[in-house]
Amino acid sequence: MRRLIPLFALLLGACATPQNNYDPIEPVNRGIFAFNNTVDKAVLKPAAEAHEKYSPGPVKQGANNFFSNIDDFFVSFGALLQGKGTDAGHSLGRVAINTTLGMFGLVDWASDMGLKKSDEDIGQALGSWGMDTGPYLMIPLRGPTTLRDSSDLAVRFFADPLDIWNGSQELSTQITRYGVWGIEQRRQLLPLDQVIDAQADPYAFLRDSYLQRRYYRVWDGAPPKPLQLGPSDEELDAIDAADKAKSQAPNTSAPASAPATASATAGVAP
Repeated sequence: MRRLIPLFALLLGACATPQNNYDPIEPVNRGIFAFNNTVDKAVLKPAAEAHEKYSPGPVKQGANNFFSNIDDFFVSFGALLQGKGTDAGHSLGRVAINTTLGMFGLVDWASDMGLKKSDEDIGQALGSWGMDTGPYLMIPLRGPTTLRDSSDLAVRFFADPLDIWNGSQELSTQITRYGVWGIEQRRQLLPLDQVIDAQADPYAFLRDSYLQRRYYRVWDGAPPKPLQLGPSDEELDAIDAADKAKSQAPNTSAPASAPATASATAGVAP
């Protein structure tokens, strides 16, 4: 839940832009967003609410710790690619401690021992190297990402530590594991539902919040300048100037229309 606080703050402060520079396939993304919402309301959200209401606290904490332990495996690579050796070492140490002493990650002993969780990934590493985000993407049954950040999803899929440890798993096992992961992740996002639903355009609000959050994470919370999501002030000024000039231009079509008006009224009896 503590990891959601920065996201919650960005959601509260986000301002959805009607035109977004990072969303060239917005109609397609909106269609997928609508599909995801339908599935969420029918399946995922009810399951997450039931999990939140009926699962004992240790079960919820254990599920969160288990998937967080898998995440630490990838965090270590993201940190290493950014030259953050200390964070990479701490993340690998967390995996070693929590996998052994913590019963395969169900108990987070590493945090109690002073090894705090880091928040790094492959997408952030590529961003720190100067790679642009690329277009914003809405993934079916997964949610928002960008072309750059999708590299992290690919790495997590093809380098799954459970597959490496236990060999390729049966499809039914993978579906079950990802289903449990999805329900646990959705449970943690329940507090944000009211904020998103209250927006005039939930899609644009979520998109802009995601892009801002990722931008700040690439720069470790201290970007050199604000993220420009929509047209710049100079572009908006140019558009306004063009519209103003167009509205003030003389109407050259009036004389041509006068004869037509006269002929139209000529046959009308007084």
